Amino acid sequence: MTGWVFIATLLAEILLGASLIVTLCYPPLRIWPPPKRNSWQYFFTWGLTLGSWAGILTLGVLDWNRFVLGHWVRLPLGIAFIAASLVLVLWAVKTLGLKASQGLGGILVQEGPYRITRNPQYVADIVMLGGCAVLANSIYVWISCGVGMAWFVLAPFTEEPWLHDQLGPDYDHYRERVPRFVSFRGMDRTV
Repeated sequence: MTGWVFIATLLAEILLGASLIVTLCYPPLRIWPPPKRNSWQYFFTWGLTLGSWAGILTLGVLDWNRFVLGHWVRLPLGIAFIAASLVLVLWAVKTLGLKASQGLGGILVQEGPYRITRNPQYVADIVMLGGCAVLANSIYVWISCGVGMAWFVLAPFTEEPWLHDQLGPDYDHYRERVPRFVSFRGMDRTV
């Protein structure tokens, strides 16, 4: 059963990745962000996303602690990553709003976590996947989480042209000031 869940999870993630490639190569057939809530693109993306997350959780249970990180320290470390990511994603969704968080448009938000990174929800998802991989200690989960992380790294490249079209020059100025993910610029300044 573990093998089938792994294949289904990878298939969902590969289809999600292919949707980004289609969007990048042929923008008129934009899959992410979806054009509207009741579109096939919306159901395609969110269905596969929920399916891949469910697959990762199932793999974590079915193949628990069968990889190389047998030390107990992985438990508090994985839990800490997951907890930190939950705090960040909830803060980001509260700041941006649920509609915009689903890729359905909105206004330009430059406060809260969006002062630090243009994509705090993606950063949180990457950290959460890392926490799941550490916690589960499963080769299947490590691979699935790695493929899932790749989607969150690539997704902003499909969103940025769309955001430019939606928000105009204000977004371009924001993009110049705030990094795509995380930057430590300015942290090394002396007083």
